[in-house]
Amino acid sequence: MPRVESLAQPVYPESARKAGIEGTAIVEVTLSADGAVLGCSLATSSGNALLDAAAVGAAQASKFAPGTKGGKPAVMKIMVPFRFKLADKQSSYLGAPDVWGVARYEPALPAREV
Repeated sequence: MPRVESLAQPVYPESARKAGIEGTAIVEVTLSADGAVLGCSLATSSGNALLDAAAVGAAQASKFAPGTKGGKPAVMKIMVPFRFKLADKQSSYLGAPDVWGVARYEPALPAREV
């Protein structure tokens, strides 16, 4: 199965953050046999186009180790969920009381061969 080597963190869109919009976008990422991102598409919408675009952009900028089939690198697709959740104003999320909105990567769903 492919694995994440370096995941680009999505930027929480300011207008979505101010409007209190949260959600989870799942991005389908197609990986080459060497782990390069060949393409990304939205598999499941967060319900907000701004959050969806941020998730797709982050997935596109991420780095992956290739998946294998029969011990050899293979082209595969992986589903990568990104959760956009607003931290409570009183929270000290990640030790930073001024962080109100956080977008983070969730563990990837199973990969599949193309």
